[in-house]
Formats: sequence, structure tokens, C-alpha cells
Amino acid sequence: MQNRKEIVMINVANIYPHPDNPRKDVGDVTELAESIKKQGVMQNLTVIPLPALTEEPEEQPDADTESLSSDFHVIIGHRRLAAAKLAGIEKVPCKIVSKISKKEQVSIMLEENMQREDLTVWEQAQGFQMMIDLGETEDTIADKTGFSKTTIKHRLNIAKLDQDELKNKEQDKNFQLSLKDLYELERIKDVEERNKILREATDNRNLVAKVQSYIREKERQKKIDAIVKMLKELGVVEAPKQYAREQYGNKWEKVKSFRMNDEVPESIRLKNKKDEKLYYYDVGYEVRIVRKKKAVKKKLTPAEQKEKEKKENRKYMKDVLKKLDERRRLFVMDIVEGRIAPIKDEEKVKDALWSALVLNQSCLYPSRLSYFFARKPLYECTEEERKKVSEKAAKLSILHQMLVLLNAAMDGTELIKYDGTYKKENGQALMDGYKVLRLYGWSFEDEEEEKVVDGSHEFYEEESGT
Repeated sequence: MQNRKEIVMINVANIYPHPDNPRKDVGDVTELAESIKKQGVMQNLTVIPLPALTEEPEEQPDADTESLSSDFHVIIGHRRLAAAKLAGIEKVPCKIVSKISKKEQVSIMLEENMQREDLTVWEQAQGFQMMIDLGETEDTIADKTGFSKTTIKHRLNIAKLDQDELKNKEQDKNFQLSLKDLYELERIKDVEERNKILREATDNRNLVAKVQSYIREKERQKKIDAIVKMLKELGVVEAPKQYAREQYGNKWEKVKSFRMNDEVPESIRLKNKKDEKLYYYDVGYEVRIVRKKKAVKKKLTPAEQKEKEKKENRKYMKDVLKKLDERRRLFVMDIVEGRIAPIKDEEKVKDALWSALVLNQSCLYPSRLSYFFARKPLYECTEEERKKVSEKAAKLSILHQMLVLLNAAMDGTELIKYDGTYKKENGQALMDGYKVLRLYGWSFEDEEEEKVVDGSHEFYEEESGT
């Protein structure tokens, strides 16, 4: 790279932004323009001759002999150039550099931009990735920009995301995307999964909740894989596809189950008859071992067949609600243990919480707070377990106590009447509870869940007279 010895004055009409400037938007330069009107440009720009954009360094014009009436591109001072033009200044002080490669040009612009405090997260991520693409390392970037290696790693992970989607979220005022939210995404190794969560999230809290759900599902899958491995060694095979529907009828019976809340057993022992075939099935909240019932040849009447289908439909919806109960408990646990950020306007949340507690007919028993952590009655706990859960319960804030009590009130809520119709009052109370949880980022995993809760599922019987 060659520098002109002296600073020269060049017409702003002859200076253009560099097309590869990492920062595409120089932002609002109104205040800077006003300052330049009064005091002039206090710091010179650095420019390159126009041929430096396309020619190799050795072919570029000499910096000392290049005519000042030629055209130039700025590599340092894009904001000053824009402000000078806005202020109506005709000439600005410049340092001319030449014999400079494209890589050096971009590197200089990146180093200058990376030092700015007003860069967006998206711009920083793009800048660091460009430096890596130009052959820099995390160490050299840290030396040149002053950023820590930890920050650089975070920004490079951000650069791996779908940049169009990231920019959309960053510009969405309702989303309020923060660095902490983006760091949460880094917990997911699969970049495609990160992008999927970023794309589907409705706001920043929902994004964090989806990350927590994904991580928890991966942990659950590890347990399942360990249990299934032991079961396969015992000759247990995966249940056929039709089990998903038939499990709610009378063709199968449960032999044993392993709940996902429990630790994976060191070994599994099964008591089954010789030549009896056993199957395993992942229900969601447990791995179930089942066997086929002996077929009973009986032709059902149309009325009996209809009643049989009703029972199967009720069992299915109850199973959906059971899975929801467990997922909701884990979501509330994320809130009270700080994995989901608190809401600033706590009074507004408390008002909504109190309304939901009343509608769900919550009983304010202190034991429910301990049970939330223990997942079993205190009399079944050891002395050490009782002490541990009691200490956790005692540390809960009033708001978190209310959330735990709301979860307890929603737990096991019956939505299906004896005749298969929907219990509207109970359903409305549940929906009111989920409305509170939405403030923290809760969302139903699919339409099936929401339809069972709000009463619109096809498996509910129509009320007489409707």
C-alpha cells in the first residue's frame, strides 16, 4: 500500500462511497452535518483512486501523482462524506492511498466499522464474518478490533443464521430481539434448527421458550435412546404404527412404563411369558412397554361401535391434556428458575394471574409449592428431599408463587363430560391460564393441543339441541 505524503483537499462531488463497505447504512448524519457547517471536517477521509476497485495493486496509479480532479472512493470516513454533502461543503481533507488490494480495502473498512459503538448486532456479525472470509482468525480480529474472543465467537455464530430473517426480527419493534436471546440460540448445535426457531418465534420470549423446549426434547431423547437400547437387548421391539391409534382401544395393555421425569434405570428386568412378544412406544411423557391383548371375537352393533369410538376419542384427548400438563410444568419451572427472563410490568402480570387463579379455582395450599419441585407428596420424600424442596419453595417471589399455584390449579383439569361434550367453564379457565403464560412466550406445539383445550376438537360430542 502506498500513501500520499500530504493531506489534500478534494471536491466531494468526486468522492463516492466504497461499494463493498460492510456498513450499508451510515445512519442519521444530521447532527454531524450541523457540526461540519460550523467547524468544517476536523478529521480527514481516506480515499483510493477509482482504478483501485478493479486493478491489481501494481497496475494502480501512483498516490503522489494522481490528479485531484480524478474520481475516488472513500475507505475511511463514509459518515463524514455523507454529512459534508448534506452540509453543502464543497471540499474535504483527504489522504490518498493506492497500490492497495481489494482484501486490504475491505479489511481497513471492517476495522474502522468494528470499532463503532452504534453498529447493530447484524452489522457486527456480518463484519466479523467478512474478516474471517478474508483470511483473518479470531485472534487477529481480537487484536485489530479490541473485541474479546468470546464476543467474536458469539457474533460469528450470529452470522451463521439466516441473515434476512435476522434482519427482519431486528427491525420488528414488537420482537425486541436482544443479544441474550441470540446467545440462547447458540445452545442449539444444528444451524438449521436455529433458523427454524428464529423463523417461527413470535417474539423474543417465545424464542427463548422454543430453545428451552428443543434442549429439553434433546435431553428427553437421550433418556429414550438409553432405555430403548436396554429394551432391544431384551428382545422388545418398537410398536407398529397402528398402535398410535389403537392404544386408546382394547387391543393393547400396558406391561410397564418409564417416566421421563425419573432417572434412567441402570438395568431393566421384565417378567413376561415365554414366547410373548413385547413392544415399546414413546408416548412423550413416558416410554411404555405394551403387549397385544388376546383377540376377542365379538361383532359389535352399530351403537356399540359408536360407543367404542367415543371412549377411544376421550382417551386420546385426555392423553393430549396429560402431555400438556407436563410441558406446562416444565415451562413454569423455566420461569421460576430464571431461564426465561422476568416481565418488567409485574403488576400487570399479577392482575392477569389473579384472575386466572380465581377462574381455575386455585387452592392456596403451601404444600403445593413444595410438591411442584418434588413431584410427589412430602410424606413420600426423604428428610433431605423435604429440606431441599422447602428451601426452593421459600425462595419463590410472590409472582412466582402465583405461577406455581396456577400451574397446580390447571393440572389435571377435566374438559370432557360423561357424554363426551366439552366442559366450557373449565376450558375457558384453562385458556385464561395459558393466556398468562403466553406473556412469557408459551405457545401450543400444534393445533391439536389448542383445539382440545378450547373445545373445537372434532372428538368432542355435540351438545344436544345444537
